[in-house]
Amino acid sequence: MSNSSSERDNDLMFCWEQVSRTNGFFRISRVFAPRESAAKLLPLYALFAVVEQISSTVTDVDVIESKLNWWRNECLHRRMAESQHPLVRELVRTGTADRLPREPIAELFDGAGRRLSAVAPTDMDALKNQCLEIYRPQLELELSVSGPRITLDNFDSGLLARNGLFQLVRESARRKEQGGFWWMPLNSLAKHAVSREEITRDPKSRNVAGLLKDVLTEGLTWGEDTGDSPGNSEIDFSPARHVFAISGLYARKLRSLAKTTPDKLNQELSRSKLTDLWGAWACARRLS
Repeated sequence: MSNSSSERDNDLMFCWEQVSRTNGFFRISRVFAPRESAAKLLPLYALFAVVEQISSTVTDVDVIESKLNWWRNECLHRRMAESQHPLVRELVRTGTADRLPREPIAELFDGAGRRLSAVAPTDMDALKNQCLEIYRPQLELELSVSGPRITLDNFDSGLLARNGLFQLVRESARRKEQGGFWWMPLNSLAKHAVSREEITRDPKSRNVAGLLKDVLTEGLTWGEDTGDSPGNSEIDFSPARHVFAISGLYARKLRSLAKTTPDKLNQELSRSKLTDLWGAWACARRLS
């Protein structure tokens, strides 16, 4: 095997490892992507995974900021073709790097940094807006890889916010310290007579379980109007069918998470059921 072939294999392995650690649904989403987009999506998903891991598993704020700054510089302030990082090499090799607009890349890193000192939302509307901001740059980057025919304006904001909520749940499940659930709305905490510290100190209590159920159940309604498929029949959404497939998976998983307690989130997130895969297939098939 040549050195270049071995390097490519190692780079691909690195990207798959990042994706698997953070969000196993990325694997499923890529399967439903059009063939011409699938290879380009892998390193992009790996980039999303790396940023999410940094913001949810590293405990030192200075280290987090340093890592985010390194990635920002690697992707925005130098020639990506000169990078020796396996993920960036794969972005370049697949042509993904040439398609990525600068503004959403910057927002991907900036948003992760802002969550380090984010103020808790006062209510579900404020949480919805925060979740929308989390997922918007990711979707914009995915669409840039999928092609120019579909834009952010073609997507319902509720669907975007619901996907952002699922990311917050994943981040909280990995965080063991009290800051993991900073995003619980203040009025929801008051309604259930729960402090943010109690969520990690006594995650099995009835009040904490009720709080989690209420927040996740209401979050599910954000994308309810459009379901897991687009409402505009005049647009060919098939190049982005993987987006709707993964959104359907997120919705199904949020429903199951609403029945558990905070200490069981990681365990529930790691489970995949055949019904989940069937749902993803059904969403994607409607756009094929």
